[in-house]
Amino acid sequence: MNTRRFSIAAAALWLCAFALTLYIANVTGVPGFDMALAQPAHAFAVANEWSVWIARIFAAMGSGYVLAPLTVGIVVALWVRGQRWWALFLGAAGLGGILISQAVKRLVDRQRPEWDNPLHELTSPSFPSGHAMAGIYGYFAFGIVAWFLVNRAFGVALMVFGLLMGPSRVVFGVHWPTDVIAGWLFAGAWLCTVAAVLWWRLGPPPTVDDAQVAEVAEA
Repeated sequence: MNTRRFSIAAAALWLCAFALTLYIANVTGVPGFDMALAQPAHAFAVANEWSVWIARIFAAMGSGYVLAPLTVGIVVALWVRGQRWWALFLGAAGLGGILISQAVKRLVDRQRPEWDNPLHELTSPSFPSGHAMAGIYGYFAFGIVAWFLVNRAFGVALMVFGLLMGPSRVVFGVHWPTDVIAGWLFAGAWLCTVAAVLWWRLGPPPTVDDAQVAEVAEA
């Protein structure tokens, strides 16, 4: 995939993200799609305590207290090792993702779901899901880096973990499904944008094979 393809993917995702944002900002009440998925998910969580504990793990891993220092540590490690393309990718993804999430939350100011038997209560704006976004610009992005530089199986595991962070917020009862979808769209659009810019300015990302070739050449 080159700059053009990343740019096209980014444009499509941005368009979908903004379209969904306009819909949620102007719709009256809770869309039927949201209620149809959120109610059974919440009922399942209430009846199955183990799912709540899993949701709490995702909540902790997607919090700024965990993800921020983790991202900084990985970025620094990549930079020191000479993997500056990937360091810039993760750094820009994380910083931009946080800014986009907070800006859209304040713009839309959507109310959180309210349940008679809440598992967890939050008062901050609901749309988009910050954890769903963090799962993409954080762990999914880590998985992309791991795919190219470490191990493909490990990379896939990280990407799956990042994707599952979104649905866990619906199970936890603190987000509507459209909050999660919007988080995926905005974070995905931003990742593609960052990749397109870096590819345009610095060329394609290096892989572990490139690093090995460079070491042999230096030797």
